[in-house]
Amino acid sequence: MRSEREHLRSSATWRGALWITLIALVTTSVALTVQYVQTTRLIEERSRALVNDEVAALAARYRAEGLGGVVRAIQREGDVSGINEFFYLLATPDGQPLVGNLLEWPASVASPGFHSFDAEVAATSGSPRERSVEARAFLLPGGLRLLVGNISDENAILRERYLAALLWSLLATSAVGLMLGFWYSRRGLAFLDAASDAGERFLQGRLDDRLPVSGRGDEYDRLAQTINRNFEEVERLVGSLRAATDGLAHDLKTPLTRIRARLDLAELEGAQGQALHNVILESREDLDSILQLIEDVLGLARAEATVADSFSAVELHDLVAEAVELFDPVAQERGIELSCRLEPATLMGSRTLLARMVTNLIDNAIKYSSPESRVAVSLESSPGVILLSVADSGPGIPEDMRAEALRRFSRLDASRTRPGSGIGLSIVAAVARVHRAELTLSDNNPGSKVDVIFGSAAPQKD
Repeated sequence: MRSEREHLRSSATWRGALWITLIALVTTSVALTVQYVQTTRLIEERSRALVNDEVAALAARYRAEGLGGVVRAIQREGDVSGINEFFYLLATPDGQPLVGNLLEWPASVASPGFHSFDAEVAATSGSPRERSVEARAFLLPGGLRLLVGNISDENAILRERYLAALLWSLLATSAVGLMLGFWYSRRGLAFLDAASDAGERFLQGRLDDRLPVSGRGDEYDRLAQTINRNFEEVERLVGSLRAATDGLAHDLKTPLTRIRARLDLAELEGAQGQALHNVILESREDLDSILQLIEDVLGLARAEATVADSFSAVELHDLVAEAVELFDPVAQERGIELSCRLEPATLMGSRTLLARMVTNLIDNAIKYSSPESRVAVSLESSPGVILLSVADSGPGIPEDMRAEALRRFSRLDASRTRPGSGIGLSIVAAVARVHRAELTLSDNNPGSKVDVIFGSAAPQKD
């Protein structure tokens, strides 16, 4: 199995290296070709500009001095030692040479304009040499033919050097491309192997397993961090599900056991009248607590399944004011002072979830506060930040228990003698997470304080 995996890795590595090398070769070829075309075009444009200037000068001389002036000018150019870069030929209308260093009128030049051809060019010393030339044919008054050209051997030399440079560049690119491609492919496949192995271990139950992060900050590190965050979220959800299963089983078992015991006892005693009525009332209370627990679980599930696409603008200060007004009679009944201080605040969110979060926070604060105490609700708004705070004067939450208090079905009352499902703060945490808000628990001295901080006035729709 391992040898097969190594074989697949080697094949994939070489395929990746070959693809990278092929891309590098194509890029190099295109770059050198573009450079060659641009260079030859520049040389051609400069050469034709010089030829045009020379033709214009000879034509002007012909108009000023006549045929003799043109002949003298061409003869002076021919007296220069060596092979001239420029060549000239003045011929009769039928093509017979009169003067110039080109031995005969080229047969391929039959019309005015630029022409490229090979011809023998005379030199002041030595025998004529065949050169590649580019010339412009021009008709002088009277039908005389003038041919002015420039030696274009450098184009052939440039072509040869381009081909040589292209060959060596491709060889060098192939060698470097294969080495770098092999290294990069091996690195990418090593990351894939590490991700695959971590995924397999994760599926086998090792939920704390994570991908290694090199610290280079490259794309592999960013991908590893993203995968690790997904692993952490899955681990959190699985752990939460386990705790929820245990808590739900315990919270359902207790009232169901009480109901079963009451019914059995009522049957044995043959309960009638008031006794049977009491059994029904007590059982109804237990059933109500079970239904409330199920409703809380469903609320938590809905909160965690909410996405930003369903968000709308919410006037948070109006929502908090409504919740405070709703709980004010409950607080007065228990002798608790419920106060609020609100600033206008608008954010994008789910009104239903935000209302559930606010009511849970106020309900918890009142539930765990003693008579003659105080519960304070405040909403502050500043550019980019909205802060919702609920503070009470109850027993508070020990610092080492605050993380536990946010877990599903977590009860600081281990005996579970107080009413509640232990899911209220879990719903608050889920709503804060959906709205990308920060939830913190702190001391109120005495009591506890819950702060929910919405950044940038809450997340916007994607």
